[in-house]
Amino acid sequence: MREPKKIQQLTDNYSLPFAVELIPAINYFIFVGLCFGFWYGVRMIFPHAFDNSFVIVIFGIPIFLTMLVTKIKPEGKNIYLYFIDFAKYYFFIKLPQKKFCNDRKVDLSNEKQIEFRKLVKVVDYSNETENAYEGNTQEFAVDKNGRRLGVLPNKEQFDSYAK
Repeated sequence: MREPKKIQQLTDNYSLPFAVELIPAINYFIFVGLCFGFWYGVRMIFPHAFDNSFVIVIFGIPIFLTMLVTKIKPEGKNIYLYFIDFAKYYFFIKLPQKKFCNDRKVDLSNEKQIEFRKLVKVVDYSNETENAYEGNTQEFAVDKNGRRLGVLPNKEQFDSYAK
């Protein structure tokens, strides 16, 4: 499993007492910016809204969203990679209405009338060996006493109760 990148040394003279993972730290600062922008926009429209809740907006909600994004792994992927793959699928396959069969694009799926070519007769060579380990000679299966036990699968079955 891959080891996540961690930050501990901030400058030459200062380091943190513990290591912080890089991706959750970046997520946290992105969510702080988004929450602050939302909070600032609401405060511009409604000046008395969220008077004493800036601590929750700046620290609480971004920490909760960072933990949520870290825990959610749809299809075992990072959530950002999942959204990128979903957007590629939606814009390049779903909207153009492309059809696929066995991972290949099917071109004739939207056609109203499909024409088939005339069938070609396949020539069967009866002497041809189907298995590389099998010769052209067909022999009965015989045990160590010389008794005939049956017939190989390409012959008729032997009836052991016949007179």
